[in-house]
Amino acid sequence: MRAWLDRLFAPQWAGGWSLARILFGVAALLSHGPRVLHLEDAYASRDMVFSFYPFYFNDHWILTPPTARIVWAVGTAGALMIVWGGRLAKPGVLLWLVGSWILLASEALNIKAYDRLMTWVALGLLLGPIGERDLVHKARSPFGRWYMLVVYAAIYGSTGWHKVILEPRWWSGDVLAYHLVNLYFGGRPLGVWASNKPWITMPGSWVTLVFEAGFPFLVWFRRTNPILLALGLSMHIGILFLMDVGPFSYCAVAAYPVLLHPDVARRIYAWWSARRAVSGALVSG
Repeated sequence: MRAWLDRLFAPQWAGGWSLARILFGVAALLSHGPRVLHLEDAYASRDMVFSFYPFYFNDHWILTPPTARIVWAVGTAGALMIVWGGRLAKPGVLLWLVGSWILLASEALNIKAYDRLMTWVALGLLLGPIGERDLVHKARSPFGRWYMLVVYAAIYGSTGWHKVILEPRWWSGDVLAYHLVNLYFGGRPLGVWASNKPWITMPGSWVTLVFEAGFPFLVWFRRTNPILLALGLSMHIGILFLMDVGPFSYCAVAAYPVLLHPDVARRIYAWWSARRAVSGALVSG
């Protein structure tokens, strides 16, 4: 048992955490930053106050516009600290969590999927070595990565198997076609154009089903892990260009560098570094 645990938690290449930290910080800025435009309407309005389970925030404290701006600034400062990295990274995660969730709890009406996902990923960043520099030359405990894998396996697996079992029309592409023209999160010109093209919606639906339903089983293995994440990346790129769901795609892929198998990620980094060295030599020569 001890030998198995030693293998499970043996230090792994930690370079993926550096890229994941930056991607998360950018996604945090993209999700939290635009809220400054709606502070008085959505988060500090006294004439329309919401209080729903589990966020009874407004029963105790209703934000004023100046206070909401301060809270927003705290969350924004936290996101910038995450991007900067080093010793500021983990305190930045905590500040972002405080600032963003005070605003979300005061809104209470509609906590979006990417806000919930970003919170789970933020907790994973706190478990990882994001407070260190030069992680591309270090190996660290994989505990934070295991946490991230479990979170993403639960999220993708639950949505995927819900589609497989309860929404059989996903296989024909009909559900995806409807989503592309949905009043609330569809309507992009490219999505509307693609919605009546079965040669787009059907393969897109298959990729979604295979990726989400297969994720909890295939992400753990070195051979299938990069293929699966490539499918996920293509799915989220499609969502980005075809649907109007805010920064969801950026938030969803922020942790992908950590999810990628460390051996594969290290080889990709070595290849990229070698290419940079060759390009630098050619430029300087």
